Amino acid sequence: MGKVNFDDRSLVENGWNPETEMLYQDEKKSKKKLSFTREQKSIFCVAFLADLFSFVCVSLPAPFLPVVDESHNISSDVTGWILGIYSLVQLAMFPVFGKLMHRIGVRRTLLFGELVCGIFVIAFGLLEYLPVPDPTDKSIDVTYLVLAIVMRILQALGASAYATAAMTLLTSAFPDDTVVMLGYGEVAIGLGLTIGPALGSLLYKLGGFMTVFGGIGGLILLIFVISFFILPADNYDKKEDQKANWTLKEILTHPNVLLSVILIIFIGMSCNMNNPILEPELRDKFGLSQVYSSLVFLVFPVFYLITAPFAFSFRKRCQVFDILYCMVIDFLLGAVAFTLMGPSPLFPGLQRPLWLMIVAIAIQAVFAESGIIFTLELAFIPMDRESKRMKEMNTATQALISGIWLTTFAFGQYISPVISGALAVKLSYGWTTTSYAAMCLAVAVTVLLVKVSRIVSTLMRSSWQHKDAECEVLLH
Repeated sequence: MGKVNFDDRSLVENGWNPETEMLYQDEKKSKKKLSFTREQKSIFCVAFLADLFSFVCVSLPAPFLPVVDESHNISSDVTGWILGIYSLVQLAMFPVFGKLMHRIGVRRTLLFGELVCGIFVIAFGLLEYLPVPDPTDKSIDVTYLVLAIVMRILQALGASAYATAAMTLLTSAFPDDTVVMLGYGEVAIGLGLTIGPALGSLLYKLGGFMTVFGGIGGLILLIFVISFFILPADNYDKKEDQKANWTLKEILTHPNVLLSVILIIFIGMSCNMNNPILEPELRDKFGLSQVYSSLVFLVFPVFYLITAPFAFSFRKRCQVFDILYCMVIDFLLGAVAFTLMGPSPLFPGLQRPLWLMIVAIAIQAVFAESGIIFTLELAFIPMDRESKRMKEMNTATQALISGIWLTTFAFGQYISPVISGALAVKLSYGWTTTSYAAMCLAVAVTVLLVKVSRIVSTLMRSSWQHKDAECEVLLH
């Protein structure tokens, strides 16, 4: 690649920068690789399934757990804590496993997590066989409550371990396709979150409480056995990878990584905002039964999955187009989706038939999927290719970044149902979606200002370099 002319202001003003040109040249080289090795394919399958089932368990019991809890005299708000404790544990443990990955080993961390999660998912199903209190006794069944919370904590502990390990495996095994592979991992996470309630409801109708947890727990243990035999023996745990070559401070102060972890919070919030409020809206405004409402819920994961390959392809083919401009367009798309979904009371003449609401949810899925890919690129690629910080990421650094990214993503997903539920109760569904549209618009403007500030900084730096060169010529 020839020398870059930093004085070409027209290129800079149009969003071109040398870093994206480097990515583009690397991408042209990587296109020569048309296939992956058998080992890489095995790693991808294991990592995809690990991410999928890690997040399926988050909301798997949501449709039927309140009914079971009521028989043990547990109110709906306490049921919310039983469900929510899973996400809280993940918030705490993602960075911990990211930090400890280099000591434990990626393979061992993944196997440990799958084994622990699988066992305690099955154990949760055994709660069905605990004696039900006498109908005249209205006191809380403390034994059931304590066991339920402890087993949800242990499920989340295992899931956090193997989800973090899966992210690290993908970044280590596919150094030339990091963003694409991580993007597929996030497709698995998104699918797990969105199909969890539907899968739990289906299995519960087919066979009851134990069928749900015995079936899913058994699948996780089967994945554990498969992983044990097909995963390489810590090929990515080399001695030079035993300690992160980036400190936590260096990671969090890197401009693109910091921006990525902030933006993914808003993406996570956007993914989960409809969970507690969509079904009542569909029932009250359109008279849909639970069966038809569940079909509307499937719109998001279906379009999330369908659009993923197109989003990957777009980003691979358009590396020269600055990633921050992509983020601005994506958040503007999110603002449009939430405005139509409400519809926003700011536009009194805007009507919302059911088909338009479904279209808005589909646009929301495209916005979420694209945003995940863009934030992953911000988080991982710049660490070893952008600015003056030309330092390769080793496995320990990749694990640390994975833990940070997953933590912020989970944080957004955790707080969003709380916020949207409170807004819907105090205001309305329309004002709730309007609030999210305003959030997306504010983020888009902020990212655009960040990009403008970088362009100005680049122009000023180029001008100074030009003046310094002129001064050196005059002095000589």
